[in-house]
Amino acid sequence: MTRRLGGLMCWLCCTLAQADGLQDAVRELLAPRLPARAQLVAVDIGQPAARIAACATQRPYLVHPEQSVIGRAAVGVRCLDEVAGYLQVSVRVVGDYVVSRQRIPAGEVIKASMLELKRGPLERLPKGSVFEPSQIIGRQASRTLGRGMVITQNHVRERWLVERNARVVLQAQGAGFTISRDGKALDNGSLGSTVRVMGSDGKMLSAQVVGQNELLLRY
Repeated sequence: MTRRLGGLMCWLCCTLAQADGLQDAVRELLAPRLPARAQLVAVDIGQPAARIAACATQRPYLVHPEQSVIGRAAVGVRCLDEVAGYLQVSVRVVGDYVVSRQRIPAGEVIKASMLELKRGPLERLPKGSVFEPSQIIGRQASRTLGRGMVITQNHVRERWLVERNARVVLQAQGAGFTISRDGKALDNGSLGSTVRVMGSDGKMLSAQVVGQNELLLRY
């Protein structure tokens, strides 16, 4: 009886140690994916499957490396060269996020003075929240933003250098020639985007936005 109890305690201690080691490995996997100045508060890996718990060479990896790891993350665990199983990891993070310092009307170009940072639990924020002002400075508000509003990527768009119905200069370039003429934009467009334009002769063309009210058509 004593031997059995001793063996059970040994197995339990070994299993707990492996679980702690796996949790540490998952934390090391997630930490580099966090925004600047963010800190991991807690990582809950749940109850690993038996194959994961029994593996002595647990190597976690992100199932969807392109997605944010804040809130919840899907983590796979390899044992040697095989996948031993998967974890649904709960990730709590404290860090900085961007809010509007003032009311920002729709279409307004975002400036640094319009923004401020707040600090708090990032997993409670809306999807696509902005963590660095530099991510959105110079872009345009796609809707009116109230003061103190948490800003997400859906709240901004690339700045329009060409607006619908605006008069534009259309440059046509080809082998050994460049021709400039006036036209009217039929779409809104940001730098590098393609918009429709109506030339002075009434013909509709598609051209690339290369500057403020400037379009380029290559032949």
